Amino acid sequence: MEALMDPKIRIVSIIAAIQSGKTSVGEFGLCHIIANNPGPTLWLDQTDDDAKDQSESRLQKLFDECQPVRALYHANRHKRRNTTIQFANGMTLWVLGANNKTNLQRRSIRWLVCDETWRYKTGHMAEAEARVTAFGWLGKCLFMSQGGEDDDDTHRKHETTDMRVWTFACPHCHQRQPFKWEQVEWSKDARDESGEWDFQRVRDTTIMRCASCNHYFEDSDRTRRELNATGCYVITNKNAPKENTGFHWNALCAMSWGRLAELYLRAKAAARRGDVSLIQQFYQKRLALAWREYLEDYKLEIVPGGYLKGEKWDGEAGVDAHGRIIPPGEPSVCPLRILTVDCQMDHLFLVVRAWAIDGSSRLIWDERVLTFTDVQTVQERFGIHPNLVFIDAGHATYDVYRECAAHGWTALMGDKRATFTHKVKGRKSIERFYSPRRKVVLGRGQSCSVFYWSNLNIKDTLAHLRRNQDSENGPVWEVPDDIDEDYLAQMESEHRIKKGGKWLWEQIGSRFNHLFDCEAMQVAAATMLKIVGREAANPDPVDTPDGEP
Repeated sequence: MEALMDPKIRIVSIIAAIQSGKTSVGEFGLCHIIANNPGPTLWLDQTDDDAKDQSESRLQKLFDECQPVRALYHANRHKRRNTTIQFANGMTLWVLGANNKTNLQRRSIRWLVCDETWRYKTGHMAEAEARVTAFGWLGKCLFMSQGGEDDDDTHRKHETTDMRVWTFACPHCHQRQPFKWEQVEWSKDARDESGEWDFQRVRDTTIMRCASCNHYFEDSDRTRRELNATGCYVITNKNAPKENTGFHWNALCAMSWGRLAELYLRAKAAARRGDVSLIQQFYQKRLALAWREYLEDYKLEIVPGGYLKGEKWDGEAGVDAHGRIIPPGEPSVCPLRILTVDCQMDHLFLVVRAWAIDGSSRLIWDERVLTFTDVQTVQERFGIHPNLVFIDAGHATYDVYRECAAHGWTALMGDKRATFTHKVKGRKSIERFYSPRRKVVLGRGQSCSVFYWSNLNIKDTLAHLRRNQDSENGPVWEVPDDIDEDYLAQMESEHRIKKGGKWLWEQIGSRFNHLFDCEAMQVAAATMLKIVGREAANPDPVDTPDGEP
């Protein structure tokens, strides 16, 4: 608040955990501006609807409760407006959506308040900041956000500030230090008989360790109050311009460490099933950090699994007569093996994987073949059910549809969309990484099923599954001892990059990526079968949409 009112400071950036008071800084600061330092002010949320909700549910109610502001506020509620608010001292407040570019033009603004900037479109923060230019040194910007993604507008702006971090002083060694997640610990024995985490025991045993003297702090509100009482901000970027000030704090100073440990472990469980969205949210929303998981070397040292191609696997699940996935050893109609095919102009690449009920998998065959008859031969050789054969329909689409209709196979199409909406009986619609079934009618009574899958999220899932080759850390992704070099090379053929403010998977140069696509389709099929992904990690029963297997 002092920085916000300091005339020598022009930019205040706050990156902090959700539900920890960062928006309150803007709200209370706005009340002070209205009553004591009025000037044309623009408050931005992501969309116009978000801005309307902010105005109605928070700002206007706050104005009614703040006596100096209420004295300047229109007494007749029916004459108040949500988006343009006039005060008796001549000040105008606009509450608008940042993603509507029209809202960022024409107006000259003295005070700019931007909330949750991580949700803004690329470039819109800069557009809004340009509105204060006409006021010179009087113009001031307040940017508030949780963590976003690495190198986005929010974090680039924050890096232009002095980047102050909230710290505490250990009462035993007096060493000043930030609240760091790496210092939070819990008992590794807090598991039940089946080896699953006992979250009550996790909460009961969670503590935080001093980075200097290794003193352990108990997880209690009293402890956090005592540590925060010694708190102050420490500048970490001393080369920043004096007029740019930034503040950062995470949830460790405001929330139970045991509760955070539970959220983290549940997110890790979902990540081990291939869904990294929850662990991403933990870092962004709780630790207020930029998401950086994929800014690393994509090269994986793949350790062979100690078996040979085509060997039988004792851990392989099965499918019963009702289409249910069952553990190994129980009577089954067929093994849980998936065959995926990437189609090229004059040849095809295929991959066969065996899957366990916990989401582990083994590559048991990969090959380049010439015809769909060759595909059928491989299918029959490994006893794969026709419904578990998935063909890429992105090339020679009609030919693929025809073959799928003739053999009972399923066509797949990669898509740029992140998720697809599914309607579920008795529940609200849900978003999944694959589309509902689309039926394509070819004539003469022939038809085939087509599913679209998210190129980004499915390949993210594949990337995460590939990293685990230790059964103690969740589902294992394995390759045989006699794996060929071409397969290994193709698995390093794409990388995850950011273009135009959006993440995507892109082919590296002219590297062949056909087997990589086959493995991505394996994950798409396994996600549809709920072997991997969030729904596989969810212990609650999940309804299946109408018309889906």
